[in-house]
Amino acid sequence: MNSETVNLMPRLTIRYIDTLTPTDKEYFVWDDQIKGFGIRIYPSGGKRYVAQTFRLGKTTRVQIGKHGTLPLEEAKKRARKIITDIDDGKNPNAEKENARRSPTVAQLAERFLDEYVPSHCKPRTQVEYKHALNRYILPAIGKTKVQKLTRDDVSNLHHAMRKTPYQANRTLGVLSKMLNQAEVWGYRSDRTNPSYHVKKYKEQKRERYLAPEELICLRKAFDEEEKFARSAVNAFRLLVFTGARLSEIQTLKWSYIQGDRIMLPDSKTGAKVLHIGKAALGILGGIKRVEGNPYVITGKPNKNNEHDDTNKQEGSHLTDLQKPWRRIRKMATVIYWQDYCDPIRPLVEKLTDAYGNRPSWLDCQKATEQDDIQLPTGLCDVRIHDLRHTFASGAVMMGESLPMIGKLLGHTQTQTTARYAHLADDPLRSAVQRIDAMLEKTMMGE
Repeated sequence: MNSETVNLMPRLTIRYIDTLTPTDKEYFVWDDQIKGFGIRIYPSGGKRYVAQTFRLGKTTRVQIGKHGTLPLEEAKKRARKIITDIDDGKNPNAEKENARRSPTVAQLAERFLDEYVPSHCKPRTQVEYKHALNRYILPAIGKTKVQKLTRDDVSNLHHAMRKTPYQANRTLGVLSKMLNQAEVWGYRSDRTNPSYHVKKYKEQKRERYLAPEELICLRKAFDEEEKFARSAVNAFRLLVFTGARLSEIQTLKWSYIQGDRIMLPDSKTGAKVLHIGKAALGILGGIKRVEGNPYVITGKPNKNNEHDDTNKQEGSHLTDLQKPWRRIRKMATVIYWQDYCDPIRPLVEKLTDAYGNRPSWLDCQKATEQDDIQLPTGLCDVRIHDLRHTFASGAVMMGESLPMIGKLLGHTQTQTTARYAHLADDPLRSAVQRIDAMLEKTMMGE
């Protein structure tokens, strides 16, 4: 072996290895009990365990670890496995080289976002994937090699997000999808996705529906906000009366509206037909079309990065509905306190007298801090998506069947609609109480 000297020696022990001294050329000492296990002594004095075997006319040698750092018994254990793997046709050196050349999670993410996401995910999903990667995944494991990523790495990332279980589960789903694609691209062996068996957190399904008095307060808030953000208010009104998803109304085009139907070419569940009633048609009829703009809900950012109707841009639709929604629900909450919340009404009326008009939500908050009063939540916990829930709950209490409601909402799975089933008990309970009262009066001779 040219510059190498090969010696066959007795059983390797720590004491024996420590007696081996360097020469001007590196050399090997082989164990007489484990065929193919040995130690390599370098001229510098360094010593490394190796495994070597001969197969199909070729010698394969694999570095195992450094003597003094890796325990001898562990080195022997690894040597046995390496020799067995080589005999089975595997190439540990090639696997090491592949691991060295494999991309990091950050590099995989870049390819995933460039090649996979645009052609396989809807626009909204693309935004969610990018957010999960940039906000949670890459800061935690972006520098880790894809082949080196372990289940512990994934589990630790998921556990670190335990206080936000919904986001933790969505992030785990994005990572799992990306690692599946890593297998397709050959960055990992098949069925080695380390996110497998990482258990998702239990999510509490939030079901918030607006009560009749809350809907009245919301309508009043809409009327007041209309002069400041007409497009946003139109969007919210359509959401109330159609049960549509936010993205479906936000990107609604005039060309989709055909009589009393909205023909959506694409949605979360694919092409979809929205049937609309008199109220929704009235809202659409009151919206002024903007020349050159195909969208129903129009608007563009102004210098304060807010959206309104007075500053339009050709071809744009309203992109931020959260800011006006937060204003509206706070306004509706104050109206609710004033009209329906007896414990808080005196405070609101007192502030109204002091200011000469109805106080803001913040005014009420400051006043209660001084008087140590706990304000009810009101409508401040209502999300935009809860308008869709309210539409569905109204349909249930009107006696519509769950399959019918599923069709109206565009659900593709029956279990999605089944979450509203318990609401059907309310009209039944009311009917029982009316019958009960009538029978009681009859039996009493009244």
